[in-house]
Amino acid sequence: MKTRKPVLCALGLAAALTLGSAVTAAAQVTDTTGRARSQTRIPIRKDRGQTAMTPARTDTVTITRTDTIRVTRTDTVTVQRTDTVTRMEELPLQPLKSFQFGIGAGMDVPLASWLGVAKLAPTGHVDLGFFPGASPLGLRIDGDFTSFGSRDTDCPACSSTKLISGSANLVLRIPLDRKSKVNPTIYFLGGGGIDKFSDFNPYRTGTRNQTIVTAGKDTYMNYPGLTLTSAQAGDKSMFYHWDFGGGVQLGKFFIESKYTSVNTNGDNSNHIPIIVGLRF
Repeated sequence: MKTRKPVLCALGLAAALTLGSAVTAAAQVTDTTGRARSQTRIPIRKDRGQTAMTPARTDTVTITRTDTIRVTRTDTVTVQRTDTVTRMEELPLQPLKSFQFGIGAGMDVPLASWLGVAKLAPTGHVDLGFFPGASPLGLRIDGDFTSFGSRDTDCPACSSTKLISGSANLVLRIPLDRKSKVNPTIYFLGGGGIDKFSDFNPYRTGTRNQTIVTAGKDTYMNYPGLTLTSAQAGDKSMFYHWDFGGGVQLGKFFIESKYTSVNTNGDNSNHIPIIVGLRF
């Protein structure tokens, strides 16, 4: 009997320890981190004047997140374009005529000593030009009529000196702008011709006015201060001249002038006709 009691006590103590361990294991809970956490509340006891607290447990969780962002952008751009087109049109060239006919009038100016017995005179003009193949170089035939009035202070009773001239001239024309409607053209001319006077008033010229200028049979013999004989006047009735000059033509309108020298007896009689007119 004495031996049996100690054995029973030892078995009871072992059973108690085993039950205590099972209860303790059941009270533990495994958290998300894999560690066992106790669900048994730990009582807090207050002693005299002193409070004992069990510190809370802090877990640190590190979360790593990777975001992938894809951005797709579509832009719609509307472009408005305005083009300005300037159209240049070439104007046609104005024609250069092969044949031209002109008519005009103006003033004839006697020069040097002739101006002492003759006034500035009105003059009329006609011409006919031919330019082969519309060439810039052509031939022109002119006809002119001038009436030189006598000076009232010298010979109020004298008749006017009349002059009829026929000329043949070479003409060089130079267009300045053939695209213009007026087709501006400058031209130069030169040549010669024949002259016929009537009632030519004689005059003195040369050194000390010793030379008397006459027009042959057509000289006015009774000019004051001059005593002339038929021999002094001469028997010529036709004279010739040379001339050169130029002009400008704008469309049909033209203006020209030329220096003309007539081989009258004694000395040449020079004059400058200035003509304005129309040419077709």
